[in-house]
Amino acid sequence: MEILPQFKESIRFELAKKKIDEYFIQWLSFPSTNQLVQKLIEDCKLPTPTIPLPSAIFTNRLSTPISPNQSSPKRASLTPPLSPPTYDRLSVSYSHSLPAEGLNLTKPLPAFTPPSKQNISVPQFYFPKGRPLDLAQSEKNLKIISTCFIKDNLRLAEFENLTTQLFGLPKFLNQKVFQAAGGIELLSKSSFLKYWKTELELRTPLERFFRILKKPTKSYIEREDLKPILKILMDSHPGLEFLKSTPEFQERYSDTVIERIFYTVDTNDDGKITFREMKKSNFFNVCLAVDDEEDINKIKDYFSYEHFYVLYCRFWEIDTDHDFIIDKDDFSRYEGHTLSRKANDRIFEQVARKFSSQQKDKMAYDDFVWFMISEEDKTTKRSIDYWFKVVDLDNNGIITAYEMEYFYEEQLRRLEYLNQEAVPFKDILCQMADMLCPIKENQFILKDFIAKQQISGIFFNALLNLNKFIAYEQRDPFNTKKELSDNPDFSDWDRFALTEYVRLAMEEENAGDNEVLDEEWDTDHD
Repeated sequence: MEILPQFKESIRFELAKKKIDEYFIQWLSFPSTNQLVQKLIEDCKLPTPTIPLPSAIFTNRLSTPISPNQSSPKRASLTPPLSPPTYDRLSVSYSHSLPAEGLNLTKPLPAFTPPSKQNISVPQFYFPKGRPLDLAQSEKNLKIISTCFIKDNLRLAEFENLTTQLFGLPKFLNQKVFQAAGGIELLSKSSFLKYWKTELELRTPLERFFRILKKPTKSYIEREDLKPILKILMDSHPGLEFLKSTPEFQERYSDTVIERIFYTVDTNDDGKITFREMKKSNFFNVCLAVDDEEDINKIKDYFSYEHFYVLYCRFWEIDTDHDFIIDKDDFSRYEGHTLSRKANDRIFEQVARKFSSQQKDKMAYDDFVWFMISEEDKTTKRSIDYWFKVVDLDNNGIITAYEMEYFYEEQLRRLEYLNQEAVPFKDILCQMADMLCPIKENQFILKDFIAKQQISGIFFNALLNLNKFIAYEQRDPFNTKKELSDNPDFSDWDRFALTEYVRLAMEEENAGDNEVLDEEWDTDHD
């Protein structure tokens, strides 16, 4: 049988072949094998074989049954083909050697009788409708239900204990669960029990969370599924009470939270959050934490108002006409033109991510949220994939030295224009190779960056972001270490958002003080 070339080059093929050869040599060394070979040679000299070969000879542990396609034409008409090994046959233990007195081939061997199947009970591991509850948990659930349903009907406000204690869900889902169970103004106990028994009793809290959020006819969560939940959260959470007076900012906050959720959880970026993606994320646990924390800014993932404020203000600064759509010229002003022109072109060619904006060559606020988080935190898989696509000009999954030089030559010209020390490309290439250690020399693949997530941003900043490249070249290691030690559980995005929010807050405060001084000046001179 011919071996395919790709298998020959595989290390697994070489190891398997070596082990098979070892077993074959060991089998040939058995006395029984020697006798068998001698007998086969003698049988070949005869016109016809004297007796059929007993299949039991081949049943020691290190032997392999002869395939029907490999049997010789002379024996094919006399000996039935051997069946492939089954679990029961392989579970039988045979001796490695024949009796000392040898094998009497003239005496027929007793027929092989397979051992009776043992009653092996494999515990059930798949439960389509959920794993059955144990008696203690079932009694606990009934106690909670009986405590809440003192009357035959419950109002929405009285239903919250069932949502949190029985379902194990955050309380801002109370209205959603109440309506799903059939409640409008009142919910009867019979309707609730029917819904509880058929839909959620045997589910885990995470499964209940997923089923409550998605539409009944869908197997995934979409953006519009989260909007009513965010509306309830903003109306009920004490940390967001100040937003009630500004409905327009409520909508922007909701959009920002949803985009941050999909940025992290929707790993396929197809606008659908599946249960598998939900299970791998921290979204459910973060929602539970929101319930327990009054200060919404302490929940850094997804819900922080300070993070929203930073994102929104940055977009507002470059959206000069405030139509909530920016073009390439607007976008180029981000952080004082820190991104190279070639980087801007690639982003607006939508190679990193297709824009959600319906207008051609325009970036919407949702797209800007994805860009800004990817720009300010290049240590996540999402952001690494974003910038890898920007630099990978031919989209072949490999960043070569040619592609790196294409982007770096613009950086070099900008460094020279600013009278900064111009680092030759050869040195940059050597430095990046030493940091990322690519499998193939000067060929960087996505796995190389994923393996070194904490330093991958240095690579992309050197090619695309002038300000961050200069800051890295002139960095103070002691300040960097201090920043990391001050907030060790913060991500790069968390640190940036904290610093930026403090700056924006100080600017707002100074602007307010200046307005007061102007009013006092005008009053005095009137």
